[in-house]
Amino acid sequence: MNLSEPFCILLPRAQSKQQGNCMRPGLLLYLWLISMGLPLGAQNNLEYYLLQASRRNAPLQNIGFQQEIVSLEIQKIQNQYQKPQWSLTGDYLLAPYFSNRGKAFAITSNPDAQAVGYDVGITNGGLYAGQLNVNMPLFTRRQRQPQLQQQHLLQQGLNNQYKLQQADLRRRITTDYLSAYLLQQQMDYTSELKERLLAQRDFVRQLTDRGIMRVTDLQLLTLEIKNQDYQWNTLEIQFRQAMQVLNNDAGIVDTSAVRLARVSLPQVVSGTTSLFLVQYELDSLSADIDQAVFETRYLPQVNVFANGGFNAIELNHIYRKVGVSAGIHFSWLLGDGGQRKLTAQQNKIRQLNARTQAQFARNQMNNARKNYAVILREKQQNLQLLNAQLENYQALLTSFRKEFAAGQLSVIDYLNVLRTYADLQQQKAQAETALLFIVNEINYWNH
Repeated sequence: MNLSEPFCILLPRAQSKQQGNCMRPGLLLYLWLISMGLPLGAQNNLEYYLLQASRRNAPLQNIGFQQEIVSLEIQKIQNQYQKPQWSLTGDYLLAPYFSNRGKAFAITSNPDAQAVGYDVGITNGGLYAGQLNVNMPLFTRRQRQPQLQQQHLLQQGLNNQYKLQQADLRRRITTDYLSAYLLQQQMDYTSELKERLLAQRDFVRQLTDRGIMRVTDLQLLTLEIKNQDYQWNTLEIQFRQAMQVLNNDAGIVDTSAVRLARVSLPQVVSGTTSLFLVQYELDSLSADIDQAVFETRYLPQVNVFANGGFNAIELNHIYRKVGVSAGIHFSWLLGDGGQRKLTAQQNKIRQLNARTQAQFARNQMNNARKNYAVILREKQQNLQLLNAQLENYQALLTSFRKEFAAGQLSVIDYLNVLRTYADLQQQKAQAETALLFIVNEINYWNH
């Protein structure tokens, strides 16, 4: 006999053939929820909440936006070094002279020797210019490649962060789901136990009316039924709170009642690489690439440029001052006070730190995997012991039911065995869920 199996209302033997009724636990739970005034929602499974969380999770979306930004940055760098830059410039310069040939203020390109103002050879008295300019860097591959590698490495880091965030989100949602599912199971067991007690109370009432059993036996069953009502209400409050946590973490706005489907977690096998260690490898590579980017400052840089437009020192006949010019600009940084050497030392320290952190993370990961493997075996052994106990109590309870139906067993003794059996059922649900909790942790650390 199992609380999850159909049970029969016990009636006196003379009436059992005509009036005995068997009911399935699913139907009993349905009637029980209706009697409690609770709405019956759809059944959701773990994958539903995982899917909703992956679609709505803000940190995941943030990483996705950052990936798009990096892709655009790569395109910017390529355009910067491989395409010409165009610009339009305009200048107007006023350089007046004071005390020029008796005038307090004058604008001229031929001032008197006694006039006060900038040297005419520098300003020519003014400047009027409007030009279209183009600038094109040459021989940029050695400057461009380290910067592109830097952005590609950043992309790899974001991809790894995305996978880590997914793994962490899956672990959290699974934990929330299992916590709520365990409470749902406990509610189901409590409902089934109450229905069983109601059936026994009807039977005891008939025996009490005939004087075969005592009124106190009937009262004991009534008190136990009320106790199950209290237990169910307490579990229902906890279940609603657990569902709120699950919905919040999944980004779902929903307060309707739902049934959670049974969950089965296959164990993930660890791969050759770990998401927890990839980031440290990328950090070490990042130090190398950052050094390479810094080294581009010391490469010769060659630009070709050209412009066209008007350029004049006076407005008269300015339409005749239209022309073009072109040239080459060369620059080469030879020294900057030892910054090159200091930057190299900084990046070596970064690599050393990355290796140290990677070793620490590797130790944590290996410890977690080994410990959870041991705990998993112990949980499986406990579950086997519980199943063996349940089989024994199931046989004992079957015998007790026969004795109770024959009036050979007291209500107290029957209730004690029934409570113990119900407690074992609860412990089994907890043990099965605890097993899934451990598998969830193992799957997380095996990423």
